[in-house]
Amino acid sequence: MKIIHKYVLAESVGPFLIGLFTFTLVVLLHRFARLADLVIAKGVPTRLVGRLLLALFPTFLEITLPAALLLAVLLALSRLASDSETTALCTAGIGMRGLAPPILALSGAAFLVSLFIAWSGIPWGTRQLQETIARIVSIRAGAGATEHVFQEISSGVLLYPDRVSGDGTRMSGILLSQRVEGQDPLLVFAREGEFFPEKEGSFVRLFLKDGTIHHEDDAAGVYRTASFGRMDFVLPLGLAGAGNSDDPKRLTLPQLSSRIDAAGNDAKGATYRYHFHRRLSLAASCLAFGMFAIPLGLLQRARGKSHAFAITVFVIVFYYMFLAAGGGMESRSPAAMVLLLWLPNAIVLSLACWSLLRSESRMISMPPLFARPRTRK
Repeated sequence: MKIIHKYVLAESVGPFLIGLFTFTLVVLLHRFARLADLVIAKGVPTRLVGRLLLALFPTFLEITLPAALLLAVLLALSRLASDSETTALCTAGIGMRGLAPPILALSGAAFLVSLFIAWSGIPWGTRQLQETIARIVSIRAGAGATEHVFQEISSGVLLYPDRVSGDGTRMSGILLSQRVEGQDPLLVFAREGEFFPEKEGSFVRLFLKDGTIHHEDDAAGVYRTASFGRMDFVLPLGLAGAGNSDDPKRLTLPQLSSRIDAAGNDAKGATYRYHFHRRLSLAASCLAFGMFAIPLGLLQRARGKSHAFAITVFVIVFYYMFLAAGGGMESRSPAAMVLLLWLPNAIVLSLACWSLLRSESRMISMPPLFARPRTRK
């Protein structure tokens, strides 16, 4: 490896690690209040909260790796440009293409890590998350109950509390919906309720007080109601989808591919197809962002000023607008969904390749659109 390549790589690795830590911390802060509440207010063991946090990291890294790579390359190259080091390199005959190999090496490493996360990290994190939440419920039964939020506390059982105590075990103003096979859900309204975990840890009891039960039987054409002073619900531990092998978030990329072939063009196949292409698109964005950052980084010329963070935020928002649009087209048009997921990668890669092909040995960022490439004599 040439000295200049080592130099550029060394300039990029530090900002990459700092950016990865910073972006991951920003994403984590969104969940920090909830995690702190589990430890402080509801008495969940720190060990389980740490395990819960670890299970979330693959999802965090899937997002923060491309962003950190883009920011690192922008900072490294803008520093070279602002210190006139690129002028010296250009004088020595080293142009934009000469700076590309170390950036491509860093982008390739980030791509492999992101691909590993997409391949098996996301399924592992999803399984760990569901198992940890189930364990938390077995220790602190009401730790997952939240005021004014519908939450599936067990398979087929939906809970909505109006008020929840600090420790999460006592509630008031309760609406509980239990799915009945082949029939409309069973609705239960109760004035008060309280969780009681069993010693065996295999299920949780929910005691309801002063309520009514409502159920509509379409087959018989009747609507039934009943009142109760106290009722005992036995809820098996687990989370919605925890034992569901068809959950796309629990499947590796080869498993998703096989499910796509088996499901065809139905709604389930569209869901599998979306998750498959979304994971691959996020991994490929590491290569796209790394190459695109080369001409963008050389735009910076003024000493002491850097727009790297603003550019990074703009590109990431632009990218995720397409991801969100692709998610909206998941069941409507599979072809349009795949196009939207891959279009931002195609756009930034095309711009990057166009700049590199026309740069020759010059340090230019956006070459003239209609100028002919210069050839060496």
